[in-house]
Amino acid sequence: MHKWKKKLEKGAIIFIFSILFFSFFMCISDISIAKNNNILYVGRPGFGNYTLIQNAIDNSSNNDTIIVYPGTYNESILINKSINLVGIDKNTTIVEGYKRLYIFFIKSSHVNITNFTITKGKMGIYISGADYSYINISRNIITENSEGIRVYNSSNNIISKNNFIRNSDRALVFFESKNNKIINNYFFDSIKSFILGRWSNNNIIKNNNFTENSIAIGLDYSNHNNITYNYIGGGAFGLSLEYSNNNNISNNIIVKNKNYGIYLKNSDNNIINANNYSKNYIDVKIMGKPPSIKTPDISIIYAIFTIFLIFYIKNKLFKKQL
Repeated sequence: MHKWKKKLEKGAIIFIFSILFFSFFMCISDISIAKNNNILYVGRPGFGNYTLIQNAIDNSSNNDTIIVYPGTYNESILINKSINLVGIDKNTTIVEGYKRLYIFFIKSSHVNITNFTITKGKMGIYISGADYSYINISRNIITENSEGIRVYNSSNNIISKNNFIRNSDRALVFFESKNNKIINNYFFDSIKSFILGRWSNNNIIKNNNFTENSIAIGLDYSNHNNITYNYIGGGAFGLSLEYSNNNNISNNIIVKNKNYGIYLKNSDNNIINANNYSKNYIDVKIMGKPPSIKTPDISIIYAIFTIFLIFYIKNKLFKKQL
């Protein structure tokens, strides 16, 4: 009996140590997962939360998620890590710039920004640099900035399901940026709602709503872009292309534009097909290159000058002889 008691006690001890070891292993695993995918909170009541978005970013690591609770945050924010920045409610989670140069300055790849109102900055979001790509900006209200989003020399980004409202200059502008997707956004009441400028090629602009903007879509020296299935209405110019070639403009609804539905200047080989036009002043206007005025060759100028000089000298000599 005594031997059986000892065996039971030994078995119980082994069982308890096994449970403790397993629990310790699971805790280590959980800590490892948390370390690689932390969730940080801004503006949430309680201990251990941040009051500023920038402080949370500074204390985050790549692949972390930062959840921002409703409130107004007056900040200029640098994002230099691959993070997910998520607002609880885009209508009440507000980041104001107070006319600073930028509200969000993104200097990293694989950044997600979603569910914010981004307002009152010179640039709401600024993405700059060939090394920074695969950025997702979605489900935000971007309003009352000079420029809503500026993208410079950055590719393979997605701008989707945002509301661009009353940005005073350009709601969304790209320079030297390729292979981006601009999908399912709403653009309202900006001077230039969306601009592809200076060698912004191979971008997709699809299923957007452009309403009551002075220029809905403008292309300048930008080629091979696909502009399809958009609503473009109630502005001065629907689409304006200058020095932009081989773009596809198809299956758009282009209505009630006061000047032109589509305006092309020095732009060749564009596919304009299956668009629905209604109540534009002029549906499509194509402007070519102005006639060139050739400057006289310098040798002709010298010849004319020489003939004039000979006649002048002869005239002087003739008068002396008289």
